[in-house]
Amino acid sequence: MKTFPFIFNEPRQFLSSLQGKEWADFLLGEINPRFSVTTIKAKVVAVREETADAKTIVLKPNWLWKGFRSGQHVPVTVEIAGRRVTRFYSLSSRPDDKLLSITVKRQKGGLVSNFINTNIKKGDVLELGEATGEFVLPKTLPSKFLFLAGGSGITPIHSILKQLEANQFKGKATLLYFVRSFEDIILRSSLEEIAKSTGWLEIKYIFSDVPKEGYDSGFLTKEILQKYAEDLKSYSVYVCGPAPMQTKALSLLEGNEIKSELFLLPGQTSLKVKKTGTVDVFLSLSHKTIQVKGERSLLEELEDQGIYPQSGCRMGICHTCVCKKAVGSVTDLSNGEVSELGEENIQICVSRAESNLELEL
Repeated sequence: MKTFPFIFNEPRQFLSSLQGKEWADFLLGEINPRFSVTTIKAKVVAVREETADAKTIVLKPNWLWKGFRSGQHVPVTVEIAGRRVTRFYSLSSRPDDKLLSITVKRQKGGLVSNFINTNIKKGDVLELGEATGEFVLPKTLPSKFLFLAGGSGITPIHSILKQLEANQFKGKATLLYFVRSFEDIILRSSLEEIAKSTGWLEIKYIFSDVPKEGYDSGFLTKEILQKYAEDLKSYSVYVCGPAPMQTKALSLLEGNEIKSELFLLPGQTSLKVKKTGTVDVFLSLSHKTIQVKGERSLLEELEDQGIYPQSGCRMGICHTCVCKKAVGSVTDLSNGEVSELGEENIQICVSRAESNLELEL
């Protein structure tokens, strides 16, 4: 009897060779929702409450997950009211952990952050993409770090601190964490455990809204920096927080080696403008023309009319929403610059219409 040689060393090699991968995905999903030959799926194995409006979601991904570097973020896709929606969240665990974690703070008007905090529970399955981002440690570690975190901007910094702990870092690190109140400190117990177990991490909480005896109050200033980081030029600086904090940090630390990860709340990409009339936006792939006011980002104004282009972070980081602009001018909401009238690629999540447009959508 003729036999066929078994050429696959692992089940994943066999699954990768299948034709009709969508059909395979369907069958595998019936066996286990985490099984897939095309999509990174992760089972929720725990949900931990960090604060009244922030939760850590602990995930066990399938074999398609390729790992990450501390400080990177990952696209998370959920289905809300029949629509698939993707947002990017920083990983708060470290790469060597068997499980991975994202820590999500509920944002006012945040569709996905509110959905995750309200609905996601142990046993659910989330869809992930590959981790990306350059907010990571260098190959050669400096001797001194200064970490500046604001609100939920602590999540990638927490991952980096966990990695430094695993690497048995021998230098010095100072964390200045700007947050509304003591009750709003995210990942506090883990941060303080790192400081206690290592000896090289100093944590200073600064409260913006609710003062607490024994702690500094207010926002980032030159005085705060000088108080906790002598000889500022000797520090390698990592900054992650809201746009105003980021802008202030970059101005105060000019000349330092700085890595930054911009964290924007919903609506912060939209400059406060009020316009009269509308502009026409021709969507060349859809063969339709719509009218927008040009008061908010193109992504928001398209979604208002039931058009949902592919998007991710909604803050100009991930480039998921890039499309070609053939005609017209837009304002880049991340820096206020007005583009030329000609052809170029734009990010519609941080672009506002200034004239009639033709977009490849």
